[in-house]
Order: sequence, then C-alpha cells, then structure tokens
Amino acid sequence: MRHSPRTFSSASILDAEPVARWLSVVIVLAAVVWFAADLQELYSDFQKGEPLEGLAALNGFLSYGALALTAWRSTWASLFSVTCLTTSLILGDYGSLVTGFAAVTIAVVATASAPFVKAHMIVYGAWCIPAYLRRPEEPNILIGLTGLLLVSFVIGSTIRHFSQQRRRNEQQVRDLEILNERLREDERQALARDLHDVVAHELTLITMQTMSRRRSGDVGELHQVLETVEGAARSALHELRVLLRLLRNENEGAHPRDVTGAGLAIGSLEHVVTSLAASLRDLRFEPEVVVTGDLEAMPTTVRGTAARILQEAVTNIIKYAPNESRCRIEVTADDHELCLRVANPLPRSAQRTGAHSSELSSGLGLRGIAERVSLLGGHAESGSADGQWVLDVCLPVDGRDAL
Repeated sequence: MRHSPRTFSSASILDAEPVARWLSVVIVLAAVVWFAADLQELYSDFQKGEPLEGLAALNGFLSYGALALTAWRSTWASLFSVTCLTTSLILGDYGSLVTGFAAVTIAVVATASAPFVKAHMIVYGAWCIPAYLRRPEEPNILIGLTGLLLVSFVIGSTIRHFSQQRRRNEQQVRDLEILNERLREDERQALARDLHDVVAHELTLITMQTMSRRRSGDVGELHQVLETVEGAARSALHELRVLLRLLRNENEGAHPRDVTGAGLAIGSLEHVVTSLAASLRDLRFEPEVVVTGDLEAMPTTVRGTAARILQEAVTNIIKYAPNESRCRIEVTADDHELCLRVANPLPRSAQRTGAHSSELSSGLGLRGIAERVSLLGGHAESGSADGQWVLDVCLPVDGRDAL
C-alpha cells in the first residue's frame, strides 16, 4: 500500500517530520549508553566518598533525555531542552550540553515546521548571550556556542533540502507511474475500439450476406455473395494485420496511426463513404449519400475518426434496419468542422421503444463512437426520431494541421 508523501506544512506548529526508524534506534541507543556511562561514573564517585554534584548530573541526564526525544519528535525535544539550558546557566557548565544542543538543533531544522525552526533559533541564539555573561572571563564561549548553533543550522538545512528533494523525486516517480498507466489504458481503449470496428463491421457484413441468401437457388447470386464475403474477409484480415504490426512496432509508415486512435489505416474518406454505400447496396438496402465540401482537406485524425464512425454507423444499419429499407448518409465539411449524419428506419419491434435490440449487439459501438468524438473535442448525439434512428456527429477542425 502506498502512502502519500510527507510534507513540512502542518496544522500545528508543534508537528514535525518523524525521524527514520533506524536513526531513531541509533539516537536512543546513544542516549542510553551515555546516560549509563554517567550513571556509572556517578555511582563510582559515591563509592569513593566523593561529593556528588547532583545538579551537574541532573543537567547531563536532561541533555540525554532531550537527545532521546529527537527520535520521537524534534519539537518536543526542543521544548524539553529548555530545562537543560536553564540548569546549564545555573551551573555555568556547558560541556554536557554540547551534544544535545547540536543534535536537537539539527533535528529541529531538518524536520520541524518553518515557524518552529525560527522560534527555536531565536531561543537558542538568545540563550548564548546569558551563557557568555555567566562566564565573561571566557570570551570564546560566545563564539563557540554561536558557531555550534550556526553549524548545526547548516547541517539541518542540508538534511532538510535533500529530504525535500527526495520526496519531490518520489512524487515525480509516482506521477510518472500514474501517467504511464493512463497512457497504457488509453492505448488499450484505442486498440479495443479498433478491434471492435474491424471485426464488427466485416463479420456483420459476412453474417448478413450469408443469412439473407442461404436459401437462394440462384447460382449467380450465390457467387456474388461469395465474392462479397471474400472481400469482407480480406478487408478484415488486412486491418488485423495492420493492428498486429502496430502491436509489434513493425509499422513502417504504410499505415499511419494517429495519436488519438482515430483509426488503423487512413485513406480517402470519400472512398470509405463509397465503399460503405456499396456494401449496403449489396445487402439490398437503398443508401442515399450526400457529400458536401472537400473531405480530403480535413486533418488526418478527423478523417480517420470520421471513417471509423461511418463504418460503425453502417454496421448498425446492417444489424438493425429493416431489409431493403432506405437510409441516408450525409457528410459535410467546411473550414470549422466535419459533420456526419446517418439515418435509417427503426425495425418495427423497436419503433415503440425507440431503442435498438438485437442478438448481434454488443453495446460497444455507440460507446466507441462517443470515445472517439470526445478525443477530438467534438460532440455526438444519437436516438430515435419519427421512426428513424439518427446519428449526428460534429468533429472540430479549427486550429488543426493535417498530419
């Protein structure tokens, strides 16, 4: 399970980035070892009868406690270290404070929120002044404590910078993984649409041809059916081979594929319209074709998308329209858009419901059309009107250069 990246922005000023688990263990172990060493030394002095410096020992223990707290949260370690600063001022001894002073500052600068870092540096910097005044005979104390504070700040800032850079890099990797998955999904959708268009149209044509002539005794008519079936099979095989070349990256440019997944092979759109109308006539439909404008001036992606949409629309006519019915295909091109309109009568069984219903339907055709149109920023509408099933599609061409 992936966790969202941690950031330094937080709701509370006391929130801070947790230290890495291995580093927490090291810090706690170091604090425990030093604490045990001081405790053993204190016990040894007690056995020798030497006077105990209770406040000095307490100051050391508090320093190790602040160090150990950095393994949990640097802000709490910083607040707790104020007690160490106080006892050190009372004693005038800063030796046992140095390790905790530096470690807490580094941890705060590296992990705490920006407001808390400012507050910490102000408090620690201000503390250096009374620490010097407590022992004015040693002027190097102010320089040493201030220098230690600045060095700790630089180290903490460096750690913070690299931590933020690592998180940014991790986020970029996650974003790239998401983008890669989206691109792969888009490609799968495009291939699914192409496979549906290739198989559905040609197999529907073959199925309807054989179903309509299976009881015919006219040898000439049967020969014509066989020629149509052979042509449809060859066309489907050709398109599948193009698709296989695309899948194997073996396309050498003979069958250009546009980035929108508009179609497998882009040829003359007028030829596509003519071929589809001929297929309808072979099945005894009466297609009326109206072409307006220069179709070949349209961008390649628009022509490819239009060809696939018309192919799907004609497939639906073959599936659902009554036998020998009249249908209309309109293709209109201008400087701004390419519009398609395909209309065919509804079957009698569907005229009451206004919907297509057939055992040949997969439900993918209209969805594929909608996806293709959406990729180019166009719009598509389909539905029944006055006993007709009408498909209207408009594809924008403004600002698009032909590929």
